[in-house]
Amino acid sequence: IASWAGLSPKTIAAAAEGMDDSLRHYAGESGDDLVDLRTAKLPSLDTPVPVRFLPVWDATMLVHARRTAILPEEYRTILFNSKNPQSFNTFLVDGQVAGTWKNTPTGIDLSPFKKLPKTTAAAAETEAEALHSLHE
Repeated sequence: IASWAGLSPKTIAAAAEGMDDSLRHYAGESGDDLVDLRTAKLPSLDTPVPVRFLPVWDATMLVHARRTAILPEEYRTILFNSKNPQSFNTFLVDGQVAGTWKNTPTGIDLSPFKKLPKTTAAAAETEAEALHSLHE
């Protein structure tokens, strides 16, 4: 939160302490302390994460700290390198970058970084068709 807000961790900690009755604390998979609003609904752990499309320069991709939860290190140099300072449109599968996409006159072209399972590929194509209809 401090990094995102551009404030010191001490300032954020003090603000969070004043909100403690409204917050829920729990541990993430890596043991990190996670904070959410106590009244926020949390999906069950088996809830599938839908395919999502992100544009170039989307804020989730432009964080100051490395966020390997969304962008696996093996794909970082594909998307961000000195030969291509513009990066790419990306799509997420199960909350992680799985490939790039490009809008063309005939539809959205998907370029997955590895072969997608059939059901995932079908979900990506369905989402791509919906996205393309917005561009028409």
